[in-house]
Amino acid sequence: MILKALITVIFVGAVVLKLTGKVVPDWERWGYSRQFMYATALTELVALALFWWPGLELVGAAALGLVLLGALATQIRHRDGLSHVAFAALALLLVIVQSYLSIAA
Repeated sequence: MILKALITVIFVGAVVLKLTGKVVPDWERWGYSRQFMYATALTELVALALFWWPGLELVGAAALGLVLLGALATQIRHRDGLSHVAFAALALLLVIVQSYLSIAA
C-alpha cells in the first residue's frame, strides 16, 4: 500500500506540473503541443484511477508504464539530464514492482 501511494504521489505531482503549465518549456523543446501535454495529464489521471480500482490495477499499471516508457524515450532522445531519465526509470521500476506484488498477492 505504501508503494502504491508513492507511485500515486509521483503521478499526481506530474499531473499538477502539466496542468499548471510549469513544464511547457520542456514540452515545446521536445516538439510536443500543449494539447498533447494536457492529454497526457488526463491519461495519467485515468490510469491512476484504474490503478486504484479493484480488479483493474494491472490495467492502470500498464497505462502508467506506457506513459513512463514514452517519457523515457523522449528524455533519452533529447539527451535530457541523467537525473530526469533516472527519475522516470525509477518510477517505471516502482510500477513494475507494484504490479508484481499485486499479482503475487
